[in-house]
Amino acid sequence: MTIGDRQQHSQQLSGGLHGADHDLLERLNAAHAEAQMVGWDFSRLDGTLISDSPWWDFETDCLQALRDSRIGALDLGTGGGERLSALLESLSQESAQPPVVVATEGWPPNVPVARAQLAPRHVAVLQYDSDADDVLGLPDQCQDLVMSRHESYDAAEVARVLAPGGRFLTQQVDGFDAPQIHEWFGSEYTHPDVTVDAHAEALREVGMRIDQVDHWEGSMQFKDAVALVTYIGLVPWDAPDFTVQAHAQRLSDLNTAAPITVTQRRFRIYATKE
Repeated sequence: MTIGDRQQHSQQLSGGLHGADHDLLERLNAAHAEAQMVGWDFSRLDGTLISDSPWWDFETDCLQALRDSRIGALDLGTGGGERLSALLESLSQESAQPPVVVATEGWPPNVPVARAQLAPRHVAVLQYDSDADDVLGLPDQCQDLVMSRHESYDAAEVARVLAPGGRFLTQQVDGFDAPQIHEWFGSEYTHPDVTVDAHAEALREVGMRIDQVDHWEGSMQFKDAVALVTYIGLVPWDAPDFTVQAHAQRLSDLNTAAPITVTQRRFRIYATKE
């Protein structure tokens, strides 16, 4: 950036902030610009974000379901394959024979990341996005386990690929998650249809028996506004039109009052194919 560019940039920022800390704004812009998700990795927020977890243990439940799988397992929305790789590593340490596992990923930049991560585990990764009305490239009744952690899914496709008696385990981010971010930055909820009741009903309609339903609310606490805008950069769907310049004064106020607390909402549904 040239000296002239810096001066112009600083003038733009000062117009949005009315004289507050320009150094903070420079750091906010840099943090937001550099925050790009690769796989499903929030490590850049280590030490600046404290996050509650639901009272249930979804990973342990998935691990047990993988132990019980005899036909095959499907992991929807595997991200960069980090979570699935860890589950399969746990099975290998137990000397347990893992099932044949297939994974999907809908975000194109993550597909090669997941394939590289999961190739040593002999896991095929299919590019698949249920929000785009894709059809799973798998035969009917070929799986006895489908897992979906924070990934959209088509209930009819889940039921189609599950054999009778097969299980579906999902943990979802509620469509009304992070309400403070929506309030502060004026963003609409992009997935208001993602609620525990709507998802449970959709599964019932395709012949699934609901075994477990739970909803949870907790919090995540950001050390400062830099951590907050980093998070928004990693999960841009929470504030799709967010820019630091447009919300400079709000960010300055939040930084002054730090730490910054945001509400999390999650739900889980476990179901069985009748």
